[in-house]
Amino acid sequence: MGAGEPIYYSFLLRMWQVPSNGEHTWRIQLENVQTGEKSGFTSLEGLFSCLRHVTESENDLPGEMRHTEVQG
Repeated sequence: MGAGEPIYYSFLLRMWQVPSNGEHTWRIQLENVQTGEKSGFTSLEGLFSCLRHVTESENDLPGEMRHTEVQG
């Protein structure tokens, strides 16, 4: 991928509640559509931290989270 080419990611976000100590707690799953890699979170802060990491620098990402070229 050359310099100046757009970077594109596609994620599927799932959120659901589970009972915990008489209350309901959110669970979050983020799936990279291009790689199928799934990450789980128990807070929005964790999700946002992951997304910040993805957008910081493509070169710093592990191989499975790097950009997959998409035409169009």
